[in-house]
Amino acid sequence: MRVLFIKPHPDASELHLLLSLHRLGVAIRVLASPHSLARPTLEQHGLFIAARPGRGKCQPALIAQIRQLVRTLGITVIHAVDSSSLANAIWASYFTRVRIIGYRGTNSRIRRFDPTYWLGILNPRVARVICVSQAIHDYLARFLPRHKLVLNAKGYSQQWLDSDPTPPDRFPSLPAGCPTVMTIGNSAGRPHKGLRYLIEAFHQTRSDSAHLVVIGDYDADIPELVRSGPAARRIVLAGPQPRAAHWLKWADVYAQPSTVEGLPRAVKEAMAQGVATVITDIPGSTELIEHDRSGLVVPPADPGALARALEQLLGSAALRERLAQAAVHRLQTRFAPERFVQTTLELYRSLDQRRQPGFSRLASDRPAAR
Repeated sequence: MRVLFIKPHPDASELHLLLSLHRLGVAIRVLASPHSLARPTLEQHGLFIAARPGRGKCQPALIAQIRQLVRTLGITVIHAVDSSSLANAIWASYFTRVRIIGYRGTNSRIRRFDPTYWLGILNPRVARVICVSQAIHDYLARFLPRHKLVLNAKGYSQQWLDSDPTPPDRFPSLPAGCPTVMTIGNSAGRPHKGLRYLIEAFHQTRSDSAHLVVIGDYDADIPELVRSGPAARRIVLAGPQPRAAHWLKWADVYAQPSTVEGLPRAVKEAMAQGVATVITDIPGSTELIEHDRSGLVVPPADPGALARALEQLLGSAALRERLAQAAVHRLQTRFAPERFVQTTLELYRSLDQRRQPGFSRLASDRPAAR
């Protein structure tokens, strides 16, 4: 078994997966952006290959590079995580026996008659699709045979979070002792992230001391929405931050107001930090949080309900503590990184064309003959 994992910027869960598979003896290489934050760690373990530059679903230079790697490294399985990587891997796979694994991390609509989907996830050359949530799995079953779908939720560990006990340089100066609500997400051009509903909800809350910190990009009209309500001076638009999860250490409540999600990483980050969380009642998010057990769940696109839930959490430290501790336990038991690794390993084994026992190292890993 020889695996080529393709994603420009592997996240923490994927980096843990790659290193774990390597330690288990899987012959794996990672084709990623030269600017990936994971590059130093991957290079340290001899796994990193710099992807040729380009954008889009048909990059001749990248396609040629993948084909060359398949040939020279004897790749039997390609695991392509994002849509562009998957499309280019498909182009590169023609006239080879390589098996391709795709990935679906969003529950957004698939258009069967849109040819771009046939360049990716609906292409017959895709042997399996990893679904990050049960909701995504069930939705894709309308388009693909169930035997092609593999439910495999990304794990998350508190150990991956930044251990630095000091606030980031850009952290806003907030009044001492004020309760803080945070949300993380790039919402520019993405109304399904629900940022407008959260801001409207915060304007409706009756707390005169709580602050809302919004991390991530946003549409041009959002600042005016902030200024137009009574909580204007208590809403901070912090913009994109490179260490966003680190900010959660200073949050009392985390809010995820989305109307569509996959299995939101930011919610897992809040759970890992022990932050009481309120989400919307949508597929994906509700696989992470159970109402009144590990967080609060409110109807989507309902600022009034969201405002009441925020007030409930802000008004009771005991409630926040109970929900936060239950969320930590749920994350550790239901979304342990080891489960993500084991399911992926079993998938690789099932697709290995050579069916050899154990795992063979890449030719470049073998000691030179004496």
